[in-house]
Formats: sequence, structure tokens, C-alpha cells
Amino acid sequence: MTNTDDRFSKLLERHENEIRLHCYRMLGSSHDSDDMLQETLTRAFRAKETLAHEESARAWLYRIATNVCLDELARRKKRLLPREAGPPAMEPNPAIGPPEPDAYLEPCPDTWLEGTSADAGARYELREAVALAFVAALQHLTPPQRATLLLRDVVGFSAEETSKALALGLEATNSALFRARSAVKSKISGKEPSAFASSNRANLDALLERYLRAWNELDIDAFVELLHDEVATTMPPAGTWIAGLAANAGFYRAMFAAQRRGSFVAVPTAANGGPAFAFYRSTAVKEPFRLRAIQLVGVRDGQISSIDHFMLPELATVFGLPDTLEARTFP
Repeated sequence: MTNTDDRFSKLLERHENEIRLHCYRMLGSSHDSDDMLQETLTRAFRAKETLAHEESARAWLYRIATNVCLDELARRKKRLLPREAGPPAMEPNPAIGPPEPDAYLEPCPDTWLEGTSADAGARYELREAVALAFVAALQHLTPPQRATLLLRDVVGFSAEETSKALALGLEATNSALFRARSAVKSKISGKEPSAFASSNRANLDALLERYLRAWNELDIDAFVELLHDEVATTMPPAGTWIAGLAANAGFYRAMFAAQRRGSFVAVPTAANGGPAFAFYRSTAVKEPFRLRAIQLVGVRDGQISSIDHFMLPELATVFGLPDTLEARTFP
């Protein structure tokens, strides 16, 4: 590699995390995001002679990444959360349906936010722009609308820069942005992005501590006490989901009762700008615990309002987590 190539590679490295996040928002998949990042870097390296000034590298890379994602979106279906794709289960103790690969959103680890920051001209704060509710709302937009909203409101591009990046006229770009903003506002129930953030960190930490303890001790009564009346549970990549306190209480009572005490270990982590847990399970006494899922929880009115239990053990690599934990002996 020449000195010029080495300098160019280091220039690209400075923007990798934010380009990966951009691809994640566009696609709703952490695995696809890594692939799209690599494709972006490959295209950038091939076209490095077209980069006029290093100062414009960020905007240049975003243009390339956006078009890489648009090419990919033309070949695949959009990803959703199960609660947006179909009705909830109606039976008291529903069987978990078969996995549907590539049908549903995936979470992203908060480590991807490191070294990145929201542009001064951005409409959304960094953590708000990766909140699961926001990313899910994006998937309902057409790809051009999604790209327009992200470039304008998350990346902080001007209308002219966005128009150039998407090869759209200025009027068409502004129209796409208006429609995208209206659709996203509708999907997040008209709440401002700041509504995703907790207003009282101490209360949130105490709630999550109780939630974690209830899982690790399989204490169903303590667990149910924490649930909001409108709580929803999803289990991607299965399409089954459960709505409401009564249905969720019945589901978890049956599920907790079927588990051996000490068979679960839930470990705190962070995903999509909010609280999450890595779930490990041991199928027999003294057997190691293997990663089974990454679970994101939503909080409203001081209670657990959503449980998105992503049953994707392969996320261990994405989250930088061990595949297994050492066996523990329980009485």
C-alpha cells in the first residue's frame, strides 16, 4: 500500500462508525449494515480520485453509502417489528412461530455510537436517531423518503447537499422530506424525539435492577408487577407477539414455570440508545450458559411497556459479547 493509500484508508476509518449507523438506519439490520459499510469503503477506495478535498470526505462518504443502501433496498423487503407486521397472538399461551429470516428489525449495540456525534444542523440527537421506535418508523418510508429524512434531519445535510446526493431536484427532495417527517411523526404517535429519553435516571436504574433480578430469580410475581397495562412482547425473528398486561402475564407465568431455577443469566448491556440485556441459558445443571437473545426494553410511566426479545445468538459478534458463560451451580 502506498503512502497515499494509507493516508486515504485512515481518512475513511475516521468516519466508519457514523457510516455504519447510517446504513443501519437505512436497512434496519445490524448484519447488513456491516456488509454495506464494507461495500461503501470499497466503492470509496475505487473512486478516491473523485474526492476533491479531505474536508469534504464526510459528505462524500454519506453520498456513497446512501446509494449503496438504496441499491440494496431495491433488492429486498423492508424489515419491521412483529407488532407492525400482523395482529397479536390471541390464544392464552401461544406457540412461538417459526423464524422468518430477514423479515424483522435487528438491534444495534451502543458501542457503534462511540466516536460519533450529531451534526449541529441535525434535527435528532444521536441516541434518539437510533431508538428502536425511530428506526422502526423509518422502515415504513419509501427508500428515497428514508434517505432524504436521514440526510437532512440526522446527518445534517442542507437541502442542496441532499438533492445532489440523491440526484433529485430540489423540489422533489423537499417534497420527500415533508412526507417523511409527517409519516415518522405519525408512527411515533406525535411525540417529540426527546420522549424516548428517560427524565429520571435514578428511577429508571432502580426499575431495571428490579427487572433484572426478577428474570435471574425467575420471580414471576415481581416480574408482572413491573409491567405496564399496555405492555407488548415481541420475539424476532419469530412473528409471534403478545399484547396487553393480561396476555403477557399469562405468557410469562407459563414460561417462567417451565424453566429450571438458575437456567437463565441476564446480563445488562445497551442497544439502540437504551437499556438492553443479553440473555444466556443453560440447558442442564453445570452446563455452560449460551447466548440466546438480546432483549431491549421500553419504559413508560415508570413501568416496562415493551419487551423486544431478539432471539438471534449470532448477535454475540455484533455486540462484542461472549458466546458462552461459565457454568454456575445453583441449589
